[in-house]
Amino acid sequence: MTPFAMYLDEINLECEEKRAHAGLTRRVAEIGLLSHAPVGDLNTTDPLNILSLPALLLDLDGCVVESNAAAGALFDNDIRVRQRRLFIRDPDARNKLRIYVDQFEYATPRFAPSIEPIIVPRQEKLPVLVRIWPIDSGARWPSSDVRALLTLNSLGPRPGPPAALLAKIFSLTPSEAKLAAIIARGVGPDTAAIELNISRETARNQLKSIFAKTGTHRQGELVALLLQV
Repeated sequence: MTPFAMYLDEINLECEEKRAHAGLTRRVAEIGLLSHAPVGDLNTTDPLNILSLPALLLDLDGCVVESNAAAGALFDNDIRVRQRRLFIRDPDARNKLRIYVDQFEYATPRFAPSIEPIIVPRQEKLPVLVRIWPIDSGARWPSSDVRALLTLNSLGPRPGPPAALLAKIFSLTPSEAKLAAIIARGVGPDTAAIELNISRETARNQLKSIFAKTGTHRQGELVALLLQV
């Protein structure tokens, strides 16, 4: 191969790596940042436990190498680790995971992460979205047998940002900050009034004040702003 052809191969390789890295979520990228070293130099699973997002590692055979505390808190009868395997009760979702695992042995080291998540239905809860992030066999993280990082996103209500923080950022009164924290969850002012044990009129007046202090005009606009905190 000529030097120029080798140079072109290097350029193409860099482009492929950039496209793959662009597909990673911020939390997955944080694994490398938290360890103060490139992902390829990691030799510990500690960063996995630092992530607030439920996550686990699969080896070449699809066995669970490590899972963090957040994943343990999410597991239930519909999705959990059983005999070192990620057990999924739903047959369709279980089959999709098996198809991905079967690709580990034959996939090239730099194949892009899956775009479509595996949707895991649950009997009494909203679904869990499972995303598979391939790990280069040369990364040695935490061993050369590890082939994928799985992140699990449990759908459902999320707590709003802390009221004390909203008060400081937007100069809200304590009462307004409590209302804003509830509104950030997508709750309407009338329902928030019941939760706060205040009148609907009081809640609506406080909401008007919150609109003015945050420079927003509609609840959807306010929620989008508060969720950035």
